[in-house]
Amino acid sequence: MSISRTFVLRSPSSAAALMSFLKANAGAMARAGKPLEVNVSESGAKRSIRQNRRYWQMIGHIAENAWVEGKQFGKETWHEFFAQRFGIMKEIILPNGEMALRRESTSEMDTETFQNYLFRIEAYSAQELGIEFD
Repeated sequence: MSISRTFVLRSPSSAAALMSFLKANAGAMARAGKPLEVNVSESGAKRSIRQNRRYWQMIGHIAENAWVEGKQFGKETWHEFFAQRFGIMKEIILPNGEMALRRESTSEMDTETFQNYLFRIEAYSAQELGIEFD
């Protein structure tokens, strides 16, 4: 079992949620020989409006110009494709104890992570789809 959870402390209630999480899980994890580790750092700024605008321009350009096996796909399909291919996947434990992968929303990426994400999309588009951007 692996626990990974991120708390962004924007208010006293989010700090309380962190404390509740620790109270509910720290003892059991320690007894299982897997103590929790807590790191505190300044939260990275979320992707910028400019980055978001550039992203959707790129996705629109791909949707208009990319052909895969004789087919074109819409912006939402390309958005999901790239998010699954280059996005951040996190392991989560479901209530029944099973582990699953969950894709982090691209809107939750910080500016640096999102910039790297855009570079990967641009490189893939050029190499695999023959699409270049201005």
